[in-house]
Amino acid sequence: MSWIQKRRSDSYYQKAKKEGFRSRASYKLIQINEKFNLIKNGRKILDLGASPGGWSQVIASLNQDGLNVAVDIIPMPPLSGVIFLKADIFSPDIGEKLLNKSEFGYDLILSDILMHTSGDKSIDHANSYFILKRILEISNMVLNENGKVLAKMLQGDLTENIKQEYSKQFRRVRITKPPSSLPSSPEIYILAEGFSKKQ
Repeated sequence: MSWIQKRRSDSYYQKAKKEGFRSRASYKLIQINEKFNLIKNGRKILDLGASPGGWSQVIASLNQDGLNVAVDIIPMPPLSGVIFLKADIFSPDIGEKLLNKSEFGYDLILSDILMHTSGDKSIDHANSYFILKRILEISNMVLNENGKVLAKMLQGDLTENIKQEYSKQFRRVRITKPPSSLPSSPEIYILAEGFSKKQ
């Protein structure tokens, strides 16, 4: 049984169903936010790879007076307090589309994106690395000065490399893994704080 299959039978999956969250991933964001206090009310927050909306539910509940924009190529059922944009983060005009929703940019970018896994750890890790690279590019398009990024990655040989890439533009970059992530899962989260745009 793979770690993806296991998550459907674990306690957080059942807990999410019981408590009305759209996915067990909601608890990952809740736990990370409790530790690092990332989501502050009144901010402009961008949720990349949002569908089915587990993270967006958490964001909307904590940022009721702010702007919450969710993006995915997969449609997401409507969610109160969230603006949904159906778009591909790799499209050339993604920056323009995001700024159409928030003219003055975003304070926090969150991403729980994970491409469909192939079963090949090297390929899956490399795909997650390229997603993190793209999120850094998007940060340069739409993230405000001193902004923050939290993004999922599958751990591997390129993890230190992506940390170094983010360190060129963020004051502090670290790795975190919430308790609700399965111990057998290679997923980690890159937390980058104190953004500065390339000159």
